[in-house]
This record gives sequence, C-alpha cells and structure tokens, in this order.
Amino acid sequence: MTILGTAATSTVAPTVQANSVTQQARALAKKYHFKGQIMLTKDYAGKAQTIYVGDANHKKRLKNNQHTIYPTASLQKAITGAMIQQLIAKGKLKMTTKLSNYYPQVAYSSRITVRQLLDHTSGIQMAETTPSTVLSEQQAYRYTLKQLTSTGATTYHYTNANYTLLAGIITKITHKSYQHNLQTRVIKPLKLTHTTDKYTAKQPLTAAVSYRSGTNYHARAYQRRLFSSLVGAGNLYTNAHDYYKIMCGMRNGKLLTRNQYRQLRHHYQVRYAGGMYHYAAGTKSNHGADNGYDSYMYATEGNRRAIVYFANQRATIDADQFAAKLYALVR
Repeated sequence: MTILGTAATSTVAPTVQANSVTQQARALAKKYHFKGQIMLTKDYAGKAQTIYVGDANHKKRLKNNQHTIYPTASLQKAITGAMIQQLIAKGKLKMTTKLSNYYPQVAYSSRITVRQLLDHTSGIQMAETTPSTVLSEQQAYRYTLKQLTSTGATTYHYTNANYTLLAGIITKITHKSYQHNLQTRVIKPLKLTHTTDKYTAKQPLTAAVSYRSGTNYHARAYQRRLFSSLVGAGNLYTNAHDYYKIMCGMRNGKLLTRNQYRQLRHHYQVRYAGGMYHYAAGTKSNHGADNGYDSYMYATEGNRRAIVYFANQRATIDADQFAAKLYALVR
C-alpha cells in the first residue's frame, strides 16, 4: 500500500499536448504502458469520461471495455468501513466498542477499538500470506486469526487483518455473511451492475487477466487462494463507474449521510481513516495492488473531481506518480 500524499497535490499538469482530458489520459496510458480503464470527472459523474486501454484477455482477443471488471484489492476497505458505519448509525456498534466483544482470543483485544481497526492503529500485524487452499468466508476469518500478531502498540501499521476482522464483526452482529451484507447494504441500494465477489464473471462481464508490467502481454498466475483469504480487504471485483458510485453513496444518503461519512473519516483528520487517506488539501485517496493488478482512487472529499483507475497491466511508473498525473487533468 502506498500513499499519494504530496505527489497529488503538488504535481503540475503533464506536458502532453492534446485537445481533451481523454486524449491526454490516453497519451499518459500509452507513455507508461498502462492497460485497463480510467474514469475522470471534473464535475461529478454527470460529466465523467472513461477510457479503456489494451486487452482484458489477450489470448482470447478481448479488449478492456465497460463490461470488464477487476479486483478491488485495498479499495474494498472503504466499502467495509461504510458497512461498519451503517451498523454504528443503527446503534449496533460504537467506535469505542472493543474487539474482545467479538474476538477475545486476539491478544490485547480488550484494548483494541473499532476506531483503531478502521484506522490501522490497533497494533495488529499480519503479512500477506497465501493459504494452501481456497478458503470459504468463515475459513478466511479463522485463517486470519491464526496468522495475525497483536503487539499492543497503537501506532499506525497498515494490515489487511484489521479489515478482515471488521468483516467478521459485521457477520457476527448481523448473523449474515459479509457477501449478504454487501448485496443488501451496498450493491442493491446503489443498483451496482459490475460488482461481485465471484472469481468467474457472468456475461456480459469479463474478469480481466493480470499481465506483467511492460510492453508485452505476459500473463500472471492469479492466486485465487490469496483472493479468498482477503474477506473485507480485497476479495471483490468491480469497475471504475461502480466504485465511483460507491464513493458518492457514502456521502449522499444512499449508503451514509454526510455526518455519518464524516465520522467514518475521523472528522477529516490528515491521516488514514475508514479505508482512505485524507490530505490537507481536502482530498482523499486509496490504492490497491494485488496479484499484479493495480487500482487507485483519488478525489476531493465531496467527489466533485476524481480519478478512478483499474489496471490489469500496471503502468511502468510508480502508482502514486501515475495517479497524480491523471488527477492533474481534472484539477
């Protein structure tokens, strides 16, 4: 996980000479050998522009297009955070609720709060390990509990385990699976059509194949086992338009009210909170990278100006720099 930080707020517009935002975005994609989809908007989604670059499946000659979906990787954490905030709004949970109420077997759980899990200040650490088999949702929770280490520290330390535990808390409170909660709390209210936890997409959707960075299509082996272990933290597919709808829904009352969103985002402190980073310029970002895929969201907190990209072949430039160059086109 990387932080966009000052790169996005201090970068100058790219020197590419082109007539439109989409032309400039295409030029950047070509220059840095990016393959995937990029959505850019200067004035909310009503004026969004999207480009599709390269192949979703080179062997089958399938292009990246509006029906291609990609793993969210860490972009999913914001979605899990929103569902936690929904439960808080219903009085089912508090930011101060202790992890010991749900997972007392975790060391120091009586000191760890929901707020700390949301902000990666719980003291929990866990390497991104790949299980030996594809896991069910409940197996993923047990796997995480076995693999994590709880240190008792309260300094920032980014780890997927925090959000898998939050997903587990959602299931314990609702007595329904994370996927059921996702369907009823996010997908149906927003009428999302390109968001799923399935490994194999159903028509007309196409799950993009991951390719190694560079100029050629060298496919990577996709680790379904790793994907299955990241419940709440990276076991979801979506596309740029659906993800932008989710970001808007977290403020416009369809998922959360603006006040609820503000609480989730820790009142806009300059830090990581609720699945996203907040910067002094009033902007936010999150970045996902897994199994060779790359995803990025960078936007104003109100979502008026935004870029969302999903890559099945990463740009040959650092992700923060690439996102900053794209965001410069909509500033």
